[in-house]
Amino acid sequence: MRNKTWRAAILATAALAALAACGRAQPKDPDASTRVEVNGGEVTVGQLQKDSARAETAAVKGTKPLAPASLPALLPATVGGFARTDVRSQAGTEPGMTKVSARYVKDGAAFTLEVVDLGAIGSVGASDSAVGAHSTRRTATGYETVTTAGGRTVTEQWDDTAKSGRYAVVAADRYSIAADGAADSAAVLKAAVETVNAARLRALAVP
Repeated sequence: MRNKTWRAAILATAALAALAACGRAQPKDPDASTRVEVNGGEVTVGQLQKDSARAETAAVKGTKPLAPASLPALLPATVGGFARTDVRSQAGTEPGMTKVSARYVKDGAAFTLEVVDLGAIGSVGASDSAVGAHSTRRTATGYETVTTAGGRTVTEQWDDTAKSGRYAVVAADRYSIAADGAADSAAVLKAAVETVNAARLRALAVP
């Protein structure tokens, strides 16, 4: 049942992106120039995304999943002033699947950062026809977007009133990294995901 759920979720995401707006140019990311604190230093969200993309390219040949015990070290200690707590790692329910999650808290607000190696079932969502696709839905208080390009699918949701949302990346057709919950801005959730994505994929690229 869990296998079918994962497959359905991945296929639905890829299909939505492919059908939404084929051939449409992707808009510029409004958060790209936003500076966010990560592990005590400052970096722009755009630079984190570039580092993450380079790491994905370097790790294309990596197929061996990381051991669950090694995953917590790849999560940032702090991001946007949020401190990491409650780190948990475990093997997944499917062959080759591993998972780690951590809770980040600041002044009563909190979000969860989760990393999952989907293993073999991740390839189900791969689709060459989805390259460059983009869809956006705006609400009264926020927005939802799905973008597929360069071998990654990005899903973003944000509510300005609630100051909460979700930013998730499925990279290299098998690695899912998601930040979900309350934060100061969508940029904080993006920074959390792109930081761990680049670090983990660089580790996978090491022979």
